[in-house]
Amino acid sequence: MSKEDGAGKTMREVVQKKFLEEVIGDAGAKCTGWMILVLDKAATRVISSALTMFDIMEKRITLVEQLDKKRQPFREMDVVYLISPTTESVQKILEDFESAKAARYGGVHIYFLDTVTPAIMGMIQQNPVLASKVKSFKEIFMDFIANESSVFQMDQPRGLLKMYGTIPDPDFPGVIGRKLATLCISMNEHPVIRFQCTSAYAREMAQSLNAALTSFKSKNPKWWCHGGDDQHMDRERAHILLLDRTFDPLTPLMHEYTYSAMVNDLLCVSDNVINYQTTNNKGAKEEKEALLGESDPLWTELRYFHIAKVIQVVKDRMQDVIQTNAGALQKGGGALSITAMAAAVKELPEYRQTMSKLSQHVAIAQQCMDAFGKYGLMAQSQVEQTMSTGVDEDGKEVKGARLLELAKGALSEPSLDYEQKIRLLAIFIVSQRGATPDEKRQLVQACKLTGDDQQIVLNLERLCLPMQTAQSASGKPAGSIFTSLFKGRAPTHAATAEGEYADTRHVGQLKGLLEQLINGDLPTDKYASTGPSALKDGESKSVAKSVRRNVGAAAKFGRKDQGAYNGSRYMVFVAGGVAYSELRVAHDVMGSTNKEVIIGGTHLISPQQFIDDVAELNNQRPSADGDSNNV
Repeated sequence: MSKEDGAGKTMREVVQKKFLEEVIGDAGAKCTGWMILVLDKAATRVISSALTMFDIMEKRITLVEQLDKKRQPFREMDVVYLISPTTESVQKILEDFESAKAARYGGVHIYFLDTVTPAIMGMIQQNPVLASKVKSFKEIFMDFIANESSVFQMDQPRGLLKMYGTIPDPDFPGVIGRKLATLCISMNEHPVIRFQCTSAYAREMAQSLNAALTSFKSKNPKWWCHGGDDQHMDRERAHILLLDRTFDPLTPLMHEYTYSAMVNDLLCVSDNVINYQTTNNKGAKEEKEALLGESDPLWTELRYFHIAKVIQVVKDRMQDVIQTNAGALQKGGGALSITAMAAAVKELPEYRQTMSKLSQHVAIAQQCMDAFGKYGLMAQSQVEQTMSTGVDEDGKEVKGARLLELAKGALSEPSLDYEQKIRLLAIFIVSQRGATPDEKRQLVQACKLTGDDQQIVLNLERLCLPMQTAQSASGKPAGSIFTSLFKGRAPTHAATAEGEYADTRHVGQLKGLLEQLINGDLPTDKYASTGPSALKDGESKSVAKSVRRNVGAAAKFGRKDQGAYNGSRYMVFVAGGVAYSELRVAHDVMGSTNKEVIIGGTHLISPQQFIDDVAELNNQRPSADGDSNNV
């Protein structure tokens, strides 16, 4: 990767470029004809998050197939395998070449998402048919999913269980550390590594990440990183902050009013595909499906806006489209009646396409608001805010017996469904640092919890109670996981980043941590460091402004510079899941500070997903069960 490759590209663009050039381009240079692309499950997730089928097919790929599915032989064609370096995936390749006569393909190009172990290498070498056909054999270091330009995940939906379940997975921190290393290698970053001292898992992930990067650098002396030497000082060395979900178990439970968080909380979304209802021209309800991703510019622009602003922006644009096209029709000749003009406008192809996309987001946003109204969530969310901050919407303090009565009243509300009651009870327990036995008894009675649901409460309390002692940078015990987290209430604020809405007072812990990280004042006794050091005061720093872009944040914060960043990249990773509301926080901090912020986690969690993860903590299941990668 050249210096220019890493200087101005977003994370998704890096994934696209690496795949198209280092995989397809590399294989294509050794093959004159069309090729077959075969992906295992992990590679499919990685590639499908950043590229479309069109991107792939125009590069002399005639067919894309799944490694674990039954496939037809194409013995005259070359095959490109992109897989994770696991025994299971390599065994599937070996089965394609059991004998010279039964060989499924001609030339073979094998690319691995991560480092190949000696055991994996030995498996391939022991198959003479396969070994004789191999034309390409490379590690591309791309074992992560780039959901958005600045959002990634590791496709590890059972991360919380692997850390805090009854049978923790001792290999899990090492696996995550290596996956994070592939992200850093792809982005040409060897960052200053900071980690949550109260988490043994964050510490181990930091050590694994540093070891993987150090090993890679020693074996690849031509590899470079930003801020690593005098030739690559276009910006300073990056910083990465490693956390686990115990750093803030409250925020994933809260109702949020921004678009992406509401959609993923209230509606049916799977792999960014949403099913929603709309009304056709005859007034009948229709079920439709939409992909919410980077390919939808309107979603990309609006996803971190407050829902009220989303609705207003979309309606204003619909009106602009109608007026603009109506004006064009009038200029074209004779006067038209309003009815005839409206009918004529609707026949314009650009009108239909634009209005269809606008109407889609109107329908989705309205469905979010309908869900809020149907289940009385507006009132519940205000109770949540009061629990979190200790003050009501008028700024009056609410605590003790008054807060308990408020919670009991909300839990007794007949319009509130069972899942929402569990969620509200969880918010009370976490925000109040647990609850006394008598308080729990009263709240459980108000909820009418079953035994299974009471176990969720117990599991959540396990995350909130002292679970271990960790050594701080000074060598003294750090004590309870939540000693620093709950010293006081979350800060009160009366508006979102747009400064227009006063319905969110809760501020998650991530906002303050990111601001401290960027400002260089994150306390080292609570967030220790490892790996290379940042520049010290007095040392020369790059002042060049990067061409990296953040157009969405620039528009949101009213900037005219198109969101050009300066200085270091700042990355944050949450093991156990990162909440959609935290993606918005990272985006807002990026816009307000003009620093590039990349956020990720083991997986992305909605409030219900987080509750499901917590409910699973008492289950004793094999550590690898349910994850896409065999770890």
